[in-house]
Amino acid sequence: MRDLMPRKPDAFWPDLEEWLAWPFSWRPPIPAVDIEETDDAYIVTAELPGFDKKDIEIELHNNVLTLRGEKVDREGRRFLRRERAKSVARFERQFRFGADIDHDRVTAEFKQGELVITLPKAQGQKARTIPVR
Repeated sequence: MRDLMPRKPDAFWPDLEEWLAWPFSWRPPIPAVDIEETDDAYIVTAELPGFDKKDIEIELHNNVLTLRGEKVDREGRRFLRRERAKSVARFERQFRFGADIDHDRVTAEFKQGELVITLPKAQGQKARTIPVR
């Protein structure tokens, strides 16, 4: 009886399924990002599972942080079964910060799929309360 059941072709079905779902599905922005503010810095944490640090580009210009990355599926792999979507991902996200950033002290660390960027605030004028007369 099972042999009489129609089977979907495994070779092209994931692509067709992804194409049909595209207009009706919502995917969160890649990467998911948390931005934390302390008294002296901003801390940006981005989740980048499956990425390598050579696939990531970070740029800071006029207090705008730009994250770019591209992860491409390796060619020549032969799958017996493939349920995950193709692992080609490109992203670009930008974040504007209100305080001036000290560009010379910015650091970035990438470990186990998590990117942490520390953006120290520039040591300039501190905010102050101005009394109204």
